[in-house]
Amino acid sequence: MTDLELLKKVLSIPTYTFKEDKIVEFICEWLDNENIPYVVDEMYNVYATKTSEGYEGNLYPCMVAHTDTVHRNHELEQIEVKEEMLLNRKGEEKLSLKGYTLDNKPTGIGGDDKCGVYGALVSLKTLPHVKAAFFVAEETGCHGSREASPEFFSDVAYAIQLDAPLDNMVTEVCSGIRLFERDSEFFSVIDNVFEQYIPERQYMIHPYTDVSQLKKKFDFCCVNFSCGYYNYHTAQEYVVVEELSNAIHTAHEMINQLGYKKYFYAYPRHNWDLPKYPF
Repeated sequence: MTDLELLKKVLSIPTYTFKEDKIVEFICEWLDNENIPYVVDEMYNVYATKTSEGYEGNLYPCMVAHTDTVHRNHELEQIEVKEEMLLNRKGEEKLSLKGYTLDNKPTGIGGDDKCGVYGALVSLKTLPHVKAAFFVAEETGCHGSREASPEFFSDVAYAIQLDAPLDNMVTEVCSGIRLFERDSEFFSVIDNVFEQYIPERQYMIHPYTDVSQLKKKFDFCCVNFSCGYYNYHTAQEYVVVEELSNAIHTAHEMINQLGYKKYFYAYPRHNWDLPKYPF
């Protein structure tokens, strides 16, 4: 599942809120090389669509990611990505990727949310019928996803985002917005997939990420969950490769089981009795 060369390339690209030209350019070049159609809007959100013979007319699952990070290293030519054995949530040493400047000083690798960017690219590469939205400027208020294209999302069945730390967090409520209803077919399917691939999952409240804006604007279910980044928003951030790979595999199995029909859910607001992400 893991294309380590592609993952390292994505993680090596410096990007900061509203200073995202390098990673947007990389995504567009990659899509061109893969012959995957896409559009870029005036905010520099990138919208990609892939289909294959026999899937015409089906609705699309949509992978979601954001292209900015909090790390003010956007002036660097690149981040040096090093392989290290670092601890996961359980205290086990795992192959991890950590970012450094060229003079060997730790700098945030930006797994939040370049892990999601990588996951969306892998999905476009390997799945036969999928969309992907790469939104700018999430870290300062989801500016890109607030302007999400209604046309692009008009034939989306549901959305999956990989934008949470560690390996066991699932966003159920985000910015006061419920992303899915528990008493539903959508939840039954994703919960069964989580049971198989992320059995220690914990459904939680997340301050914000892009799927909250999609849920406000559109009537399909969304989900966001952990993708293996640690010490996020710090210079010591790193990505556990195995956990990112497992998150992508989980997303793909969800798509396999959910299929290409729409899972409706219009959001209500409420004071949710759920644990909050440890921010």
